[in-house]
Amino acid sequence: PKPERPEIFERPAGSWLSIALVAGFGILMAAVISILTMGYFLWIFLLAFVIFSIIALQYLIWGYWFERIYRTNLPPEEDLPPRGGSV
Repeated sequence: PKPERPEIFERPAGSWLSIALVAGFGILMAAVISILTMGYFLWIFLLAFVIFSIIALQYLIWGYWFERIYRTNLPPEEDLPPRGGSV
């Protein structure tokens, strides 16, 4: 017998205030460190920003959008055609 389909729970709503505060503090600290080191760390920060931007884009494409598609109402497994093998 097939195992039961797991129940999907709704995610709790997040707060944008905490994200904005952390981002603002991070930008402020990056600016202070860059000024104190006369721009030496600026290139490191730019490289880190590019890498994390790519990661965020991948999350948006494969994480958030795919999750929205996955959470839509699916027909019960009995109504789905059989998987694999030749017909």
